[in-house]
Amino acid sequence: MATAVKMQSYLLIIFAVSLMNGVTAEAGWPWSSATCSEEDSKEAKWAERASRPVGSRQKYKFGELWPPYPRPTGPKQHFWNRYHHAHYWPYPYTCEDRAYVKDIMDRQIHNGWTDQNTLYAYHFDKDGNKLTEAGLLHLRWIMEHAPEERRMIFVQTANSSISSQERLANVQYAATEMSDGRNMPSAMLRVSPTYGRPAREEDMKYRAYVGSILAPRIQYTTGGGSAANGSN
Repeated sequence: MATAVKMQSYLLIIFAVSLMNGVTAEAGWPWSSATCSEEDSKEAKWAERASRPVGSRQKYKFGELWPPYPRPTGPKQHFWNRYHHAHYWPYPYTCEDRAYVKDIMDRQIHNGWTDQNTLYAYHFDKDGNKLTEAGLLHLRWIMEHAPEERRMIFVQTANSSISSQERLANVQYAATEMSDGRNMPSAMLRVSPTYGRPAREEDMKYRAYVGSILAPRIQYTTGGGSAANGSN
């Protein structure tokens, strides 16, 4: 009889515990297995270890930093992470280096095309800020020869906002006439120093250089008279 009573008590306790586990799982209590998983905590721990930088760590001892040059100061890498970096080195750091170099090259290309597509102060007349002949030729080159993805017109700003707006309006009007209003690239002001020299100044320098060339010192004669004298 006593054994039967003990068995019934054990069954009631087991039933109560199982019922309570089901209630806590549905309610989402802190000690519920549905919200706290050992696998999730392990994954988070290994993810944190994998994100640690490679190499030795800098330490402070005896009033000095060892080594004296910048190094990471956090926890060391785990053995498995060190093995992974050593086995696959230099990947993935080469990808980051290539992306960094490519970004610099893209910026340089963009800045080069921006300078090439800029109409500077020497492309405009001082009276009325109208485009000169050289400015019209450069504008036509931008609209006809520049790649479509780079076909953007930049206008150097003047000393006053009124003059800058006059330059921009004249450029937009000339571009509209050249393209008949179809597929006209956008134009915008650009704050930039003046690069290069005016074409008139370059032409004057070239003419002065050609005019300063000395005449040849060796006089050439036609008819071969010197050759005939040598044969006699």
